[in-house]
Amino acid sequence: MQFFPYPASPAKAGGACHWPLRRLVMVVMLILCGVGLTPAVVAQETDIVIRDVRTELRDKVWYLSARIDYQLNRQMLDALQNGIRLTFSLQVEVNEVRNWLPDTEVVALHRDYELSWQPLSRGYLVRNLGTDEQTAHTTLFAALHELGTITELPLVDASVLDADARYEVSLRTLLDQQHLPGPLRILAFWNDDFSLESGWHQWPLEE
Repeated sequence: MQFFPYPASPAKAGGACHWPLRRLVMVVMLILCGVGLTPAVVAQETDIVIRDVRTELRDKVWYLSARIDYQLNRQMLDALQNGIRLTFSLQVEVNEVRNWLPDTEVVALHRDYELSWQPLSRGYLVRNLGTDEQTAHTTLFAALHELGTITELPLVDASVLDADARYEVSLRTLLDQQHLPGPLRILAFWNDDFSLESGWHQWPLEE
């Protein structure tokens, strides 16, 4: 099995987790009561939809591109406006498809992206926790568009694949509740307001 590792995010990436407990409890209470600071942006439903997936072989390497649409609910937007960072995990697998035996995993990779609200600039920041690259956006729409644009992600070296075998790519993305501050993790365990997952999207790896 080939695995493309990404370095662990620096400790400062979890800054929201170091907030004073009183502040976190207040944020949770505001969210539970539906009292938020979200300005004129209300999502009608919560969903992640994977669109336009594409794999391309170039210079003996398979690359993945995809378009993912994110819709956040009011509770998630309120959490953002109150300084909570939301982390989304992109997960990709390549499996060898076998007729009479369980499929064999060839590649498993993931990337974590952090979405945060910046009160001083009054904008949103999208950060790749693996590379620490970040982009600033003036609107939530632009930030979610950036978050959902996957362009030529290196997937697997063709040399490790059997030319006579069949392979399938699986892709999903989700809101990683493990990156939420403690009180919100507890809330997410009992409440679906912070549950967001696309489910697995699968297609054959072929030219």
